Amino acid sequence: MWAMAGITLLVLAVLLFLYVRHHRRPAIGPFQISSVPFLKSTDGSLYFRLDRLSEDGLIIGRGKHNVDLRIEEAIPHVDTVSNQHARIYYSATYGNVIIEDLHSTNGIFINGRQAPRKNLLKDGWVVSLGSVTLTFRDGESDTGPLD
Repeated sequence: MWAMAGITLLVLAVLLFLYVRHHRRPAIGPFQISSVPFLKSTDGSLYFRLDRLSEDGLIIGRGKHNVDLRIEEAIPHVDTVSNQHARIYYSATYGNVIIEDLHSTNGIFINGRQAPRKNLLKDGWVVSLGSVTLTFRDGESDTGPLD
């Protein structure tokens, strides 16, 4: 009788293990694409590779601390960029790169229009952090719209 109870418990433990293993969520890693997305200024003075883009994201700003992508003091209009101006990240939920304003003083503009707090980015879109302008390239597109 005790042997039967032991076997039953062992079978239940194995079934529970298999169930948990089958239904667990996969770990979300860095954004995986064939080539690396980037942000670049028109004059080439700023170039940020986004190869470490994940759901945690990268902080963009002019601050010297707690910033992943730093806009140097020598860049024109850097005074319009907050110390921690924005976060750029990959959203697995939407399958897009997102830029989020971190309550900056001068906001974010996308293609010349004031952007909401969070905004997706598409290849070729122009992003302005204050008066510092960058173009987003997704690293994959090289042909433009199909419509």
